Amino acid sequence: MLASLAFCGVFVCLWVGQREERYYLHWAAGSLIYAATILAFNHISAHTPLQDGLLYALLSASTVAVLTGARRFDGLPPFQPWLLLPILCSGLGYMGLALAYGSDSAPGRIGGTCGSVLAMSLVGGVLAFGPAPQPSRGRRIAGAALLAYIPGFLVAIAAEAFGYAAVNMAAVIPLVSDQLLLAVLNLGLIAMPGERAQAILREAALRDPLTGAWNRAGLRLIGARLVARRPERRLLDRLRTRRDGGEPQVRGALGQATAVIAFDVDHFKAINDDHGHGVGDRVLAALAAEARNLAPEPEAFLVRLGGDEFAMVLPDKSLAEARWLADEIRRTIRLTPDLPVWTISLGVAAVEPGETDLSTVIERADRSLYRAKAEGRDRAAA
Repeated sequence: MLASLAFCGVFVCLWVGQREERYYLHWAAGSLIYAATILAFNHISAHTPLQDGLLYALLSASTVAVLTGARRFDGLPPFQPWLLLPILCSGLGYMGLALAYGSDSAPGRIGGTCGSVLAMSLVGGVLAFGPAPQPSRGRRIAGAALLAYIPGFLVAIAAEAFGYAAVNMAAVIPLVSDQLLLAVLNLGLIAMPGERAQAILREAALRDPLTGAWNRAGLRLIGARLVARRPERRLLDRLRTRRDGGEPQVRGALGQATAVIAFDVDHFKAINDDHGHGVGDRVLAALAAEARNLAPEPEAFLVRLGGDEFAMVLPDKSLAEARWLADEIRRTIRLTPDLPVWTISLGVAAVEPGETDLSTVIERADRSLYRAKAEGRDRAAA
């Protein structure tokens, strides 16, 4: 009870410092409900099926609060009707059997404990194995902690069912489990916001702030990913630097079905000189947005190489497909409203057998780009 109250205080203090992060209040409420329920179990003098059934329901409600907080953390509606299921099963499971066999009877405790097992299974399973916006060790740790309660609950159910319970095993075994798992659960929850903040900083280090395109550091990691060809996972989980800050050490060849489009804005300096750098920035942002609309991630990776120079890496695309996309980008940017008339030139290249360095492909695409400029601009060359 004291540990739960302590974690309740921690979550409230974290919320006070970040009022917009209301998922902390869900986790604080879960800890507070758990502590209050333990206190009530020990201080109710005359137990009745209704009172104890309500307390079992509150135990499951404290577990469900972990999931409602995680859902709010993910930007989802925190509560869904199906979350009432474990709460109702705990309360009604106890009350139904207690009315039949007597208050505080073994069958009643078994019914209430089965509801707790359902709550732990549901919430722990969703946290540990359910989909999430981004990978999170803290989330999986919290889910694993909840799932680790289940063997103890099952032992308590068996002891009650077969008459081996000299004491209230439905209370004693979870009490012992709390000594091991309660801190693990709450520390896992506390770790989740920190992991998200690190992911945001990691992405910011790999992104160009004006256009949202990957920068050169991101390009190196994209190349490593194409060589490694890891199974599909979220992009930021795949694009990770080594702990020592060095570049990933990857051996192998780039996939031959990979193409690159290099492009820049024709006479971009004149746009800045005639209309101002603010308009130039809007041109670059519009170019990046149109390119991403035509080829969104993970079908393509847009990289800002510097200034008005961009490259688009196209996994699993042939040279002909890249050439078609280059023409589509060139035609689409002409329709951009509220900007001066502007054009782009593009160069296209594809990976050749045995190549391991994406920069080599980009250099060939860049040579094609300058050939397009020499031929009159506002065109694509391969």
